[in-house]
Amino acid sequence: MIKILIFQPGSLGDSFFSSALSDIIKENIKDSHITFYTSAISKEMVQDNPNIDDYIIHTGGLLSDIRNLRNEKFDYLLDTWAIGDAYYRILFSKANKKIFIKKKNSEKYLVPFVYTDFVEFAKSGYVFWDRIHLLEKLGVDVQHYIGKTLPVYHISENIRRKAENFLEKNDLKKNSYILIAPKGLWKTKDIPQKVLTDVINILQNDMRIDIVLASSPDDIWYLEEIASKTDKKPVIFSSKSIREFGGIILNAKHLISVESLPYHLAVGLRKTATVILGGYPIWKPENYKGLNFVNIDMDCKFCCSSNCKRGDYKCLMEITPQMVIDKMMEIIR
Repeated sequence: MIKILIFQPGSLGDSFFSSALSDIIKENIKDSHITFYTSAISKEMVQDNPNIDDYIIHTGGLLSDIRNLRNEKFDYLLDTWAIGDAYYRILFSKANKKIFIKKKNSEKYLVPFVYTDFVEFAKSGYVFWDRIHLLEKLGVDVQHYIGKTLPVYHISENIRRKAENFLEKNDLKKNSYILIAPKGLWKTKDIPQKVLTDVINILQNDMRIDIVLASSPDDIWYLEEIASKTDKKPVIFSSKSIREFGGIILNAKHLISVESLPYHLAVGLRKTATVILGGYPIWKPENYKGLNFVNIDMDCKFCCSSNCKRGDYKCLMEITPQMVIDKMMEIIR
């Protein structure tokens, strides 16, 4: 048995991409045992993936994380995070081979002090494909997958039933409603409320399409504010379970989302999405035609900042409801 650790304690989107490497590994190395090192919330998100055999939870405490990593000796450790916070954890792990993606020339000096080997960063245009290069060191023919294979988001039958129960309770049918995920981690990602209320009114009043607004429980206030200003209150979905949210995406006709986890899951579920872009660019696989995006062309476009340096959030505020509707209809017409 070949014991492999995928090391990714970062953001939810990154964790989804890294977890999907397990599908390719299992396809090529039948006797592999895959452990995923990640956060507790990311574990909940991907725990229906049948190709992940075990988990180690990233606590954020250096000593406790090192102890957890040293409980087992892995044949391979694949670090998809590779930043300063990871180095001490990797250094003191007992993995035989520790591999990362080298993005800067100076990082070559991390071998042999932290890692045993690296693969060169080959910018493919899609994060998932970039990470597949790590599997070269496992003997996988990565060119068979890069530019072609899309990540899969696995959802169990139990989660599917919960989603169906939610639809039944709210008198919704599969593939009949537009799901809107309007809240990002930062204001440079949030869809402006005026745009949202107008889009919802057009969809519900003029196009007779049901709307479901979705967010984490922490942001339900944002949904309630939007819903209070629409002509007809949309259905609201909120859950701490990302898998349950995935079930609602799976049954939607289309997703309208900020640049965040929801549209990544939509790709993993092969659902279409319109993504509204503010401070951050879209990560779009070129071979997937089910994604469209809306943005304003500005000199400071895609500043990748959590706050607008201009102070007016023009890149979001000048997006019109009709721009969103038009981009959505290009896909679902």
